[in-house]
Amino acid sequence: MSLSNDPDYASNDEESDFEETDSSTFLGFVDVAISEEEQPDLDDTFIGGQPIWLNPDSPPPSELLMCKNCSSPMHLLLQCSANLENTFYDRVIYLFGCNKPGCRRKDGSVRAIRALCKDPALMKEREDQLKDYLKKQEEKKKKIEEKQKQNAKLTQDLFTVAAKPTSETSGSASTNPFGSASSNPFGSESSSNPFAANPFDSKPQKEEDAKPTKTTKPTYADIAKPTDSQTPKKAASRKLDIKLPAYPGYIVYIDQEVLDPKKQQLPPLPTTTATNADTSPEQSSSSKKSSNESKENDELAKMLDDSTFQHFTDIISYNTGQVLRYELNGNPLLYSSKDKISSLFYDSNGKLRPEPLLPTPGFNPGVQRRFELQLMPKAIIDLEANLENIMDGMEWGTVIVATDSDDIMPDHKFDENFVGYVEEWCGVQWEEEVKRT
Repeated sequence: MSLSNDPDYASNDEESDFEETDSSTFLGFVDVAISEEEQPDLDDTFIGGQPIWLNPDSPPPSELLMCKNCSSPMHLLLQCSANLENTFYDRVIYLFGCNKPGCRRKDGSVRAIRALCKDPALMKEREDQLKDYLKKQEEKKKKIEEKQKQNAKLTQDLFTVAAKPTSETSGSASTNPFGSASSNPFGSESSSNPFAANPFDSKPQKEEDAKPTKTTKPTYADIAKPTDSQTPKKAASRKLDIKLPAYPGYIVYIDQEVLDPKKQQLPPLPTTTATNADTSPEQSSSSKKSSNESKENDELAKMLDDSTFQHFTDIISYNTGQVLRYELNGNPLLYSSKDKISSLFYDSNGKLRPEPLLPTPGFNPGVQRRFELQLMPKAIIDLEANLENIMDGMEWGTVIVATDSDDIMPDHKFDENFVGYVEEWCGVQWEEEVKRT
């Protein structure tokens, strides 16, 4: 089964050769290594290193950080700052993985956690700050509109006077529109020029003002107001009683995806059995090594026959340094069409499903999960920079995370610091397994 290309990337072949295209996806690239001098904070997105909890006294329950196969503490793969529009609370997505050889390719060896902090006082403070900002933007907008009206009126008066006969205007200097600075509409830029104040100052107001109208969900005030039904039940805070292993850490910067043919770096095609067709039977069977290589080439050829994998590598070739893809409510960039993960997003005919067949959240069974982000294979290179034996490394092609579409956190999950954690769905597409003999 081959999958239809994501409509975001589908384009005319001729145009794609010459024109760059912006997508709705945001990409993460390694910026700087985490060190004593370069430390991430809660607003940062980073791979590896040690996690930063929403409150230092409110780590998640230890069981969420353990591999479901060997029960060992897992490494942090990703911490993504993922605050949502039209909300005032803090939100983070954590991704953990087990590196034990016996746990590879097993369910539960990679786990995703969504964390929220809904501190009513902090949310109210942010709400007030936004209201104050919008009020100031509205005042600026009104001043600009008033100046524009004044300028239009002065300009109209100017041409009305200029259009009168000379005999009516030549006898009095006071009627000369250019006779005094006080009547010259162009004489004082600060008082009459509508562009003296930056007109772009009003743009944020329009964007922010429009946001609340896009949804029928509760308003900012409704979310932030600490009513009895919305105030989380206070559970006791906890201390983390396990020590997490850590990969080298890297702070990630985020940028919008741009598909620019001029910057595309197509990977070299690996040697396949087809390219070795001229090899004589005697030569191909002369050693066990060549036999093993032939089997590996067969496996690689199968991967290359998968149009989904080809599309995956093609999209990556525009931005080879990407370690993260983020597109809330979007579609994942699938690594393969041959596993159970792909069937959740595409039907047997290779068509994108209107709704992915993702398991509903047990804590909120009435809603669907939505795609949010995926970790990309370049992250493996960075995380395993100090790995001596590559055979001991991670073997996934991509890790996909989908989250509750309502972003619900059950009340009993919040502690006394207003921090709560729930496990979300994560699907791993593993590399094509090359069997060696």
